[in-house]
Amino acid sequence: MDQLLVSKLGYWLKRNYRNVCNFLDQRLDKLGITNSQLGVLMMLWEEQGVTQKQIVRVLGIQPASTTFLLKGLEEKGLVRRVTDTVDTRVNRIYLTESGEALQTEALAIVEEGEQRIRQQFSEEEVALMLLWMKRIDHNFES
Repeated sequence: MDQLLVSKLGYWLKRNYRNVCNFLDQRLDKLGITNSQLGVLMMLWEEQGVTQKQIVRVLGIQPASTTFLLKGLEEKGLVRRVTDTVDTRVNRIYLTESGEALQTEALAIVEEGEQRIRQQFSEEEVALMLLWMKRIDHNFES
């Protein structure tokens, strides 16, 4: 393999991102959701009634991707969109009972993935890695 490629941080960030996404997608398949859909669900498990704009901002995805994710979640009966009572141009997103019912099992899968990431690292190393990841994120903020 090209040493120039494997010596780049971007290569390893992308490779690890793919590993985590593949792990989650494989494990979440039994629940009928994808890793991408999980991000939306996790937001809603914390706070119901978020807007599409909030999802775009928090998950760092494009508005068109958000629309696609929400459509898929609606078709599966996991979320519903409700027009805001104050601003009718805004849709608020809510979980259905089926969406709420996935929380425990889905979060157990997330925790399993988190444990896989953290294995072979001390708590201090994990804290340092989190610091570095946040710095990298900050480097790309506009």
